Amino acid sequence: MDDLHPDSAIFRSMFGDLGLINGEWTVHGKVPEWNRAEWPMPDFVMRDPLGILKPKLVRYSDTDLFRIEAEYWIDEDRDLPADSTAGYGAVERRMTTLLKAVPRDQQ
Repeated sequence: MDDLHPDSAIFRSMFGDLGLINGEWTVHGKVPEWNRAEWPMPDFVMRDPLGILKPKLVRYSDTDLFRIEAEYWIDEDRDLPADSTAGYGAVERRMTTLLKAVPRDQQ
């Protein structure tokens, strides 16, 4: 896992830690030479489900996930991840689908 880079990430999301807490997800050690500064909190977008309002960019603090540093309307959502928190089961399903689409030599 020492070849992980933010540019090659296939999924960005905020999600709960219940999978870790209840033991369904396991920790497999540390990533060698992982640098937190290389993995800033991504921007998220709040989308109007009716499509009436413009999307709103939401930027969270890198050090306090409960603090919003900026919010502003944007013309297009730029395929940013949704500003929502997913459950660990939803994350598992999404990652399974995404990883099936990645060629084996790139996993």
